Amino acid sequence: MLKKAILVAAVSVVMAGCSGMRTTEETFMTHAENINFLFFQIPGGDTQERAMELIPPGGKITTMLSSPTDTTSAAGFFNRLIGIDATTINGTIEK
Repeated sequence: MLKKAILVAAVSVVMAGCSGMRTTEETFMTHAENINFLFFQIPGGDTQERAMELIPPGGKITTMLSSPTDTTSAAGFFNRLIGIDATTINGTIEK
């Protein structure tokens, strides 16, 4: 039973820490996530940088949403203690 719980937890952590992109002919949406546990980030790195790298050529950003990850605010501190760091970028593709 304990082995199954550890396996489910490990798979959940690996699957949650990802990045990706979705596009149509005129719009795009990129995202990147990290799992935070006791100030360790899995898979690590800056989610904003990872999401920005996925913007397609000709992409113009219209909105960017990020969760707080700084330790100067209560929300950022508790998010880094245990939480999810996520960035989502939406925009249009100019041809």
